[in-house]
Amino acid sequence: MNNIEIQNKAIYSPLQIFFGSLFFGPLSMLYFLWKNFDIMKEPVKAKKVPYYGSIFIIILITCLKLTPPEINQLVPGIVVPFLYALVALQISTSLQMNKEAIIANPNYTLQPPWKVVAYGVILYLPWLAISFYMQNL
Repeated sequence: MNNIEIQNKAIYSPLQIFFGSLFFGPLSMLYFLWKNFDIMKEPVKAKKVPYYGSIFIIILITCLKLTPPEINQLVPGIVVPFLYALVALQISTSLQMNKEAIIANPNYTLQPPWKVVAYGVILYLPWLAISFYMQNL
């Protein structure tokens, strides 16, 4: 007999994408959204994430660079990440699967939380380097 084992594909839930984006920056937001589209076999949407994401990051860096020093550090440090994390949450809930749909679908499973943290830390390091570089220009 031919035993075929079907493995569940792990995808990120909308809240994992939200908190990963909030705590680990916009590069992790782009990765989590792209990875879900890739796993869900939506190549057109997956190709759009790096394209629109790079435009978003360039605009974000430009806006943060042009922020006047008189503005409290609360705005670029907390408000801006919260806003783009909300955008990531909206994208993931409207174009991808929510947690209940992931659990109910036999083909998918939730990504473990440690992967959110691991990829988040890995992708936060280049974002941190870009941020420091842009501050010193």
